Amino acid sequence: MFWQKTEGLGRLPSSSKLGITAFLLIAGIGYLLGFANIYLTYSPIDQQPGMSITDVRVAFSGSPEGTALERAIDGTMREYFGSDAEYGQVKDWLKAGAPKGSFDGVAAVFAGSCGSCHSADAAVAGVITDTYTGLQPQLERDTGKPVPRLVSISHTHVLATLPVIFLLCLVFAFTLQRETVKTVVILFSFLAIVLDIGSWWLAKFVPALAPLVIIGGVCLALSFLVLILLSLHDLWLRRRA
Repeated sequence: MFWQKTEGLGRLPSSSKLGITAFLLIAGIGYLLGFANIYLTYSPIDQQPGMSITDVRVAFSGSPEGTALERAIDGTMREYFGSDAEYGQVKDWLKAGAPKGSFDGVAAVFAGSCGSCHSADAAVAGVITDTYTGLQPQLERDTGKPVPRLVSISHTHVLATLPVIFLLCLVFAFTLQRETVKTVVILFSFLAIVLDIGSWWLAKFVPALAPLVIIGGVCLALSFLVLILLSLHDLWLRRRA
């Protein structure tokens, strides 16, 4: 049976080879876009160029020196302010201790910059900015990603990544690579998913383990790279006997 003794991907009909190649390339592009999304999401957090361990640590475990709102407006939410002056208004209010009595002075800024996603009706990610009461949870000490949010993104990431890795491994399993190589690569690929997601939880509760988030991401990227390149090699470059 073909799944017991494969003759390699190169013997497939041209239409099948083109279809598999398209899948491999699009999967690779998708993961590159995912990396770009991660970079753009986390790199602004510490207000320094590039993505660093500090960005990751603050994102997952928080910053004891600031509030959740400060982290948000200094990071991914910075671009939504209508002007630097409005951003400065909110920063000044936060530096003053975010007093309730002067909330009216920044309420219009929150309404214009944040209202479309964070009104009481929309409440994206559970954040409400149109009242002081709704904003209060964001004015507490920054503890990083809330556990419910971490559960949500972990669930989404598993359901999105696992089928793609499974299909990549399935394609790779029918190459003419040695069985030992296949076993190592396939096991590594599935373990990389566990490490990638598990590192988020470790970084949440043990800030010193924040580097594992980057290591996990690199391992998952490496599994994509190896699965795709070795499969493409078998499809188009391996010499047949």
